[in-house]
Amino acid sequence: MALINQDFRVHQKRQRHPILRWAVLATASVILGVVIAKTSSHALNTASLPSFKEVKPSEDEMARMSFELTLPELQAEQEIIDDLKQEPPKQWQEMTVKAGDSLSKLFKRAGFKPLQLDEVMKSGAAAKKLAKIFPKDVIRVLTDDQGELQALRHELDAETYLLIERKNGELTAKEYKHNVEARVAHANGTIETSLFMAANQAGISENVIMELASIFGWDIDFALDIRKGDSFKLLYEEIYRNGEKLKDGDILAAEFINDGEVFRAVRYTHPETKRTEYFTPEGKSMRKEFLRTPVNFTRISSGFTTRRYHPILQRFRSHKGVDYAAKRGTPIRAAGDGKVIFKGNKGGYGRVVILQHGSKYTTLYAHLNSYNKKIRVGKRVKQGQTIAYVGSSGLATGPHLHYEFRVNGVHRNPQTVKLPSSQPVPKRYLDDFQVATSPMLAQLDLLARDTQLALAETE
Repeated sequence: MALINQDFRVHQKRQRHPILRWAVLATASVILGVVIAKTSSHALNTASLPSFKEVKPSEDEMARMSFELTLPELQAEQEIIDDLKQEPPKQWQEMTVKAGDSLSKLFKRAGFKPLQLDEVMKSGAAAKKLAKIFPKDVIRVLTDDQGELQALRHELDAETYLLIERKNGELTAKEYKHNVEARVAHANGTIETSLFMAANQAGISENVIMELASIFGWDIDFALDIRKGDSFKLLYEEIYRNGEKLKDGDILAAEFINDGEVFRAVRYTHPETKRTEYFTPEGKSMRKEFLRTPVNFTRISSGFTTRRYHPILQRFRSHKGVDYAAKRGTPIRAAGDGKVIFKGNKGGYGRVVILQHGSKYTTLYAHLNSYNKKIRVGKRVKQGQTIAYVGSSGLATGPHLHYEFRVNGVHRNPQTVKLPSSQPVPKRYLDDFQVATSPMLAQLDLLARDTQLALAETE
């Protein structure tokens, strides 16, 4: 069956991928005793090939390497395999997902019979991942000369891939992991205008700087507390696959100096629960039971006060909360784990969400534009989970979040109220904590020293 839709791109140029070629030829030399392969101008000398044990790759290694091939290279290797096995030639082709596509639509456009799709979806639990495909995803298929599907390969994400192959007449689906490695990187910066600008000058991605703000967000209000001259240093992971950087990973250790006060955090995984959190060098949790601010990188337009002139009511009244000015649609996060006890309109507050946190604490979020569709009364939420979006409903002159924090029903200033801490590292694991984190803290010290030396040389 010929796949001729525009979703398929078949290139005529044939190349040989060196790693796979050697692997295929070496395996064939043991199975068949003879290696026949074509190179650009010379025949390979089988005596020069490495021993079978040295070069024989596993099945998943072969599949993993094939994802690095271009389509012409993959087809060239398939021709070698078919030739060595003395089997009819097979053809690799690509399907590119368009907006609104499903696997059913792709197969129908390609001319596959419905039974082939049914066989794919029944090939194993891993095949269910094909129910979620996205525009610009590329799915590779291998068909025989009768048009019957022999294999399907799809990158699920940067680290995982799906392989469906026909074995003994039946399709079998398996999910595999690419070989990825984490490398430690470091960066530092001093704030002159904004945290984002300092991060950009230090070569740090937005995701890393947002994670940095999240780690220290219980102690530092990044909407109010940031000062010119504040500085940061951090060690973080960069994730690589086959020598190519895929993305930034987690922060391992970090230091933030805010208005002369030094805050430090280090990443640690609990050996029993396997839960990973950030702690101070002494083992105290960086995570408090409440976030200091429920929106990221905004400005305070009105603080907590007992006497404020209301711009709409045009009279003085108490303002028992904090207003955070932000763009309409900015996500609002739950300040702590809790339960939704109110969702709806509340007079001048407009659209409101109220969360109950244990028996003592409640938080209120007002003037909302809209709610997270998954949020409903009685539902539990996690700290940092998006519950709503900034708006200007009710008596509001512009988009902002009005945020209230109450202890036993009494309004408290969210900016200054003392926040309860989470659990520290258990005493029985403190030795393990010190062993695991001291190398990272030592690297942070070294980075701080090098930064000081560099500054001294410029003076």
